[in-house]
Amino acid sequence: MIEPFFDPQQGWAGQALEHLAYRVVRENFPALDSDEVHALVVAAHRLYIERHPDRSDHLPRPTELLRANL
Repeated sequence: MIEPFFDPQQGWAGQALEHLAYRVVRENFPALDSDEVHALVVAAHRLYIERHPDRSDHLPRPTELLRANL
């Protein structure tokens, strides 16, 4: 559901659209609180990097992610 937001081919001017992943998760899983949404997006981000190491240089490493204001 949110993998395309991490894909550089889907980005805008070479920038990832992962901030949109937060919106999609919140819209599809309204029962999740903001901490759960954040944890899910960070886990998906990490999984994308592990599965696509050759297509993830544009993404910050998970340790560099700041908690988004949800």
